[in-house]
Amino acid sequence: MQRFCESIRVAAVFSPGTRVKPVWFEWRRQRHAVTRWPYFWKDTLGEATRLHFAVCDDSNLYEIVYDTSDQNWTLVGVEEQ
Repeated sequence: MQRFCESIRVAAVFSPGTRVKPVWFEWRRQRHAVTRWPYFWKDTLGEATRLHFAVCDDSNLYEIVYDTSDQNWTLVGVEEQ
């Protein structure tokens, strides 16, 4: 998996509680529709909770992270198929 640390725009559905479901994201001026969500996990960095999502579009696997402290999304990895 190639590692990155780039801010991205994400459209997500926030359900009651802490459930978050990314629907699409924009990276390098290209929109990627999320078709699968194989993995999800949480960690903390200082006092901030970060939500990690492994998501797929039609061709690649991406790791995106939502930082709950500043409400920003970051692309941290891409595995091209």
